[in-house]
Amino acid sequence: MQAPSKYREHPEYPRLLATMEQVLDRVRPWRGMVYRSALLQWADEQNMLNGLGSMKSGARFNAPGTFPALYTCTSPELVTIESLANQRRAGLPVYQSLPLIIRAIDAELGILHFTDEAVLSAFATSFDEFRREPWWLFRGRGVEATTQAIRRAAHALGVQAIQYPSAHTLEYGENIVIFLDNISRDQIKICE
Repeated sequence: MQAPSKYREHPEYPRLLATMEQVLDRVRPWRGMVYRSALLQWADEQNMLNGLGSMKSGARFNAPGTFPALYTCTSPELVTIESLANQRRAGLPVYQSLPLIIRAIDAELGILHFTDEAVLSAFATSFDEFRREPWWLFRGRGVEATTQAIRRAAHALGVQAIQYPSAHTLEYGENIVIFLDNISRDQIKICE
């Protein structure tokens, strides 16, 4: 699977794909609650779970125009921090980012943990390198970021989700990005 035509493929994609194949046995079943936030107009169930915003704009694990991905957090505190950080990076003042609606999502997934030292070692990266990659700068240059190439490899091999540390804080949990093309819709459900 190639990067979208307007993006240059990451030069190490073949190695990253081979490495992803090597760590597939590290994917673990996981069931729990994750949290997602959105502005009021996007907070209904359909918009909260479709991943179209990340597909349109791109994010850490998907270049624009590639795959729908659902970015979630393991705590409501972390989802607030992540959401406000993303809005600030986009140049929006905080008042335009509010009110934020936070929804709890019950999820049952196979997760590859990028907090697992064996996984990080296989990819020849460190915890800090992984969480600090400035993926948005790659987007501006039309180049696929390392994390986006990792996601493309994960997508190709059927990985359902990746758990990874926040670039903003380690205090309130971790992020989980869900690869919607690789799950069935009954694996995620908004809690009412």
